Amino acid sequence: MRDSQSSGYGRIFLGDGAGDPAHSLAVLVVDDCRLYRESLSGILSEQDAVSSVWSAHNRESLQLQLGRFHPQVVLLNLASAGSLYLLRAVREDKANARVIVIGVDEDDEDEIIHCAQLGVSGYFNRSESLEQLLDLIRRVGRGETLYSPRVAEVLTRRLADMATQRKPGRRAVVLTSREHQVLELVGEGRTNKDIAEALSIEVYTVKNHVHSVLAKLGVRRRGEAAAAIRDLDGRRSTNRMDYADTSP
Repeated sequence: MRDSQSSGYGRIFLGDGAGDPAHSLAVLVVDDCRLYRESLSGILSEQDAVSSVWSAHNRESLQLQLGRFHPQVVLLNLASAGSLYLLRAVREDKANARVIVIGVDEDDEDEIIHCAQLGVSGYFNRSESLEQLLDLIRRVGRGETLYSPRVAEVLTRRLADMATQRKPGRRAVVLTSREHQVLELVGEGRTNKDIAEALSIEVYTVKNHVHSVLAKLGVRRRGEAAAAIRDLDGRRSTNRMDYADTSP
């Protein structure tokens, strides 16, 4: 797909200064499938306003590329193993890069919320075209934050739910040490299988712990629990929320 004019998508110029190095973008493609990341990198390398394209496939290579090349835009495929873990790594690196997640499932509200909590600037869903992806890169690269109508609906409703559920006063949350371990791993975006392997327990045991944690925190979804762990730690430091580390 080296000839963009014959691809059916036409030539997309990513920015007002297309062809001008002063306005060009450095892009990092993160995908654990070599074929996909090399194909997308090849397409992006042909765009006049892209100054450089780099790629990464795991946390180590991601951190290396962030430190070396300081990309302005990171494209992260959510189908990659530990994708939310990788997304958290971008945030923890304190890079100035703006992140676009590729392959978001607009019916997966937990995934949408978790991505928003980790500072995603753009969502590219499974039904969109290459032309739309290139336009999204251009707009995010110049500082815009873009959500589809469906993603915006999910985020708006979640904010409304949080405002409704927020109650004044002190509340006590008592978690076992095992539940707290599980909650921390949920906050890293780990799947039940990943958590089971990390803690050397069965997947069904993880599911039971997750269900218990959600009930104790008064939330319904994993994305809300991921946010609650930060709230929990903050409140512990100010004694506004009680935390008890009981037996597993």
